[in-house]
Amino acid sequence: MRKIEKKAIHQWWTWVLVLLISFSALGGGYWLYYRSIERAVYSTTLSFMEQIADHDHLNIVNQMDSKTEYLQLILNRIDASRESRFEDVIYDLGVESRTTSFDTLYLITTADEVYSSSYLKSPLQSLPWAEEFRRAENSFVIRYDEVSREKWGEFLVYGVHLTAPVSCGETEISGAVGLVPIDEIADQMRLESFDGEGIAVVMQKSGNIITASQQYSTPDNNFLTPLERAQFKNGGSLAACRRAVERGESLFVEYSLDGGSYYALFQSLDHHAGNEWYLVVRVSTQVTADQVRTLIFRSLPFFAVLGILILIIAYFVYHTMNAAKVARASEQAKSAFLANMSHEIRTPLNGIVGLQYLMRQNLDDREKLAAYLKKAEVSTSFLQSVITDVLDMSKIESGQMELYPKELDLSALIEEVHILLENQAENKGVRFLVDVQELEAPTVEGDGLRLKQILTNLLGNAVKFTPEGGIVSLAVRQKLSGGTANTTFRVADTGCGMSPEFLQRIWQPFEQERRVASQNGTGLGTTLSKTLVEKMGGTISVESQPEKGTVFTFSIPFPVAETSQEGAAPADAPSGGWSLAGKRVLAVEDNEINRMIVVSILEEQGCALTEAEDGQEALEVFAGSPPAWFDLILMDIQMPVMDGYEATKRIRALPRPDAGTVPIIAMTANAFSEDIQRALASGMDDVATKPLDIKLLLKKIETIQNWEGTS
Repeated sequence: MRKIEKKAIHQWWTWVLVLLISFSALGGGYWLYYRSIERAVYSTTLSFMEQIADHDHLNIVNQMDSKTEYLQLILNRIDASRESRFEDVIYDLGVESRTTSFDTLYLITTADEVYSSSYLKSPLQSLPWAEEFRRAENSFVIRYDEVSREKWGEFLVYGVHLTAPVSCGETEISGAVGLVPIDEIADQMRLESFDGEGIAVVMQKSGNIITASQQYSTPDNNFLTPLERAQFKNGGSLAACRRAVERGESLFVEYSLDGGSYYALFQSLDHHAGNEWYLVVRVSTQVTADQVRTLIFRSLPFFAVLGILILIIAYFVYHTMNAAKVARASEQAKSAFLANMSHEIRTPLNGIVGLQYLMRQNLDDREKLAAYLKKAEVSTSFLQSVITDVLDMSKIESGQMELYPKELDLSALIEEVHILLENQAENKGVRFLVDVQELEAPTVEGDGLRLKQILTNLLGNAVKFTPEGGIVSLAVRQKLSGGTANTTFRVADTGCGMSPEFLQRIWQPFEQERRVASQNGTGLGTTLSKTLVEKMGGTISVESQPEKGTVFTFSIPFPVAETSQEGAAPADAPSGGWSLAGKRVLAVEDNEINRMIVVSILEEQGCALTEAEDGQEALEVFAGSPPAWFDLILMDIQMPVMDGYEATKRIRALPRPDAGTVPIIAMTANAFSEDIQRALASGMDDVATKPLDIKLLLKKIETIQNWEGTS
């Protein structure tokens, strides 16, 4: 039992280890997959941000170029029409401002006078962009916020400062300036992207914002100032941002600010050395997290299927390895079994062969012959028990062991066991005690053959391991519960006992504790007994101490038999002077030696024997005999031409009065319950198993004859 428990625990831990390895591999693969998804999404996000920045950068530069080129075009037209009146040029300027995206256009003269498209004249120094115009060597772009009463709003100031003035009549023009609403540049940018999670900001190198997404706002209109509170990741810093901006370099950073986490891409918009603007594209890291989560959720079914496949493969690999292990263990067990059986079978066989030799050498010494014959009987009996045990274990392991319960007299069965073992105990000088006084319901439903096998195994071991002067006892107790007789059998001895170590493996096949020099046996008796008890629905236990003895206790719940004993002949009915002398017997046996033995034994009993070598010959002999000629038929089972089953059926079917009443006893080497049941079903009255127990055979014949005499 403990070995089975250890095996179950070992298998449980093996499966736990297999599952841990499988799920570790699956978890590791899942983690690597998750990291690869993160990296892929991160790279995709960065690439998309770069594409947005490049798009906005290109659009802003194109717009700046187009506005600057338009101002240059106006100046080129003025230069081409030198004879035009200045008043007409100012008029055309007003038309230009109304038909283009410019809100206001200005012409600047060499005298630092400014003429607007609204026909206003102002000194250059009065305008906020005057210094920028003077510093510009060619073109420039600046942000300008108009807050006067006449006009207010946010503008971009585009300007062209000529290196050589152009003439318009008597006026020398040094350049042109145009105001464009800042909304126009915003229309050219993807200021909001990634489903509202991304923004774009155009700022000066100082961080002052020129334009930005509507979702973005800061109190002091500076993008870099809030970053002083940010926590940068992956080695980034605000100083690195400022340094990249100063140098006009691109930079990608990740930072946390005010409970949010962001990616930011800085890209310079410096163009023709005319501005110092920067484009910043900022995206929440939640975008990548959402994309990763979406991809992971979509891949979960795949990993679930993969996990199932891994478990199936692990299960297949484990069972393949386990099958290989079992096969190796089976080969080892088979080798050990063959070695053990070779020893156990050869030991009594060697004794029989040796005794035959001694008997041939002492044919004239009857005393020696009698002693040798007695020893030969012991060896033969042991050899028979070895073969029976091995066959029973074979049937148990193949799942073919069946029980055949029928009405059973416990008192009679125990008395039979008593008789079987009494001589063995007496010969060894051991007292054998039986106590069945507390049998409340002796007649039960059960498999008497298997119960007898259990008792003879346990009692035989008890006698074997109990020294001269010891005691072996069998006590039977019953408790009735409804229609069930819970019967407890207690087999005790005062023998050598067993060690605690051996008690842990006593129920395992072929286990023996070699504590007695003369010990022999297969080590299958206790295993068979336990299996049979449990198959009957019972339990068995053992207690033992070295040099003090052993006690086996097993309990079986037998259904109480509901039967009437009227007219039933007891199995051990007295013979009343019955004798085989003068009886005519038909002996059917294909083996010449076996047939000779049976014929010789029965002839010594005074019988008249008729022989038949197969079932067909037996059928013909019986059919050709006068009615009631044969008093008994001894029928072998396995024979050529026609077997014993078929021969019995045909004899029973003959149209003569004695065909259904003549006693037929099977003689067979098939000692299993199903074989006995088949023999009885074919019409036979009883079964005698080979090798024949002559006393038991004569007892069976006597019993059948008594039934015939009382029927």
